[in-house]
Amino acid sequence: MATKKAAVPVDEKFEKQDFNLFDSLAAIDKKDYFWYKNLTDEQRKGFVVYMMTHWASAIKGTGDIPRYYLQSVDEIANRYLFNEHVQKHPELQWMMLCAASPGIGKQFHQWIPHLKSKVVELKEPAKLKDVKEYYTKIYSKISPDDIEELSKAFVQEHKKKCYLADTFPTLKQSDIETLSQLITDEDIRKYEQERGN
Repeated sequence: MATKKAAVPVDEKFEKQDFNLFDSLAAIDKKDYFWYKNLTDEQRKGFVVYMMTHWASAIKGTGDIPRYYLQSVDEIANRYLFNEHVQKHPELQWMMLCAASPGIGKQFHQWIPHLKSKVVELKEPAKLKDVKEYYTKIYSKISPDDIEELSKAFVQEHKKKCYLADTFPTLKQSDIETLSQLITDEDIRKYEQERGN
């Protein structure tokens, strides 16, 4: 006759433990696809995919590994994580982050300051100072003059995208990206003249 197993008492300290960012990054480095599944419901609330993508893609150091993480997280995970269907499945998002890892062991992930969400969403123009700080962290080996030039080009292009987002609020961000490549500042000036501005 089969006996009923006694329920294993749950350690309440573990149940109430918060989501641990650094443990999660180590799990991504190891390609631990089941790590998310083993979290409690409370811990899962701490999984913020945008933040995880930002941390997972930034490895301290030089050479191929940091470059690999940056490109792989962007290509394998970031490209699809915010798809309207994928967003409904955080465990799938977790697996996509694990798939982006080369699986070569624990790495030192660093925080790289990023542009404000309002800037990314084209709701606020980028500031040269912020862009320079961002590029300096990402491209640590590039000369300050090149950083200045890159930053100015970004700010100029971003200004055009903000204008398009404001003028045509129904356009998707991907359409704004494409349109900003096709039109010039002169086109915008003429359009504004025709509108009487």
